[in-house]
Amino acid sequence: MSIVEPALEQPVFPQKQTSLVERIAQGLIRYIAAKGLRPGDRLPSERELVRMVGASRLPLREAISVLKGLGVLEVKHGKGIFVRRVDLGTLFGKLSPLLRIQGGMDLSALFEVRMHLEGSIAQIAALRRGPEHLERLEASVEVMRANLDNRTGYVQHDMAFHQELARSTGNPIFDVLIATIGDLLCELQYMYRDSVEIRRLAIAEHQAILDAVRQGQPDQARSAMLQHLQNATGRVAIGEGNVSWQTTKSSVE
Repeated sequence: MSIVEPALEQPVFPQKQTSLVERIAQGLIRYIAAKGLRPGDRLPSERELVRMVGASRLPLREAISVLKGLGVLEVKHGKGIFVRRVDLGTLFGKLSPLLRIQGGMDLSALFEVRMHLEGSIAQIAALRRGPEHLERLEASVEVMRANLDNRTGYVQHDMAFHQELARSTGNPIFDVLIATIGDLLCELQYMYRDSVEIRRLAIAEHQAILDAVRQGQPDQARSAMLQHLQNATGRVAIGEGNVSWQTTKSSVE
């Protein structure tokens, strides 16, 4: 018998799917959501799951393997199957090359999204940030300065700044949205013209955003972010008139 989610009156294990393994994987996700299971919570035993899905152990194990690969589940031998905290940045990072190609994404689309999304994020963060957010934002800027001569370290903490700014809004959806495009943003970093002086200027732009957020000035925070993104757009080192992605050795390291 299928387990029914009361709020939606929808079977946890729907009968129509393209494959049995897909049906079971989707059913497990629905079950986790319906039961409100949190990271670290254990799923029922394999024997009980077999009974719930109405299938044999082989497709169940294949479905669990799929969810392990996505970072949704963790199997601890001798202990059971556990829910993992979903890392959306990692998950979408695995898929971003396909999303970029199949989704028709190009640089102009990414720049447009960043201008609208991150401008609003900075504005809201200035109103809602807490002391812990300011501490982490300041740490990101300081480590960017410390990595002025280390492009990889610099990029890592540049990305961390923008992700933490999204968290500072107090709206988890902003955090998720930035995480979903994080890998694309990281790849974009390696398409910019680069020098120590350019990095120094970019750090000053991040500092201006941080200062406005710290002072609780939403309009100034938005303006500082938009200026930063406009400047970043001008740093893209692509052929004249050619707005496309480039794959470089650095971008995949």
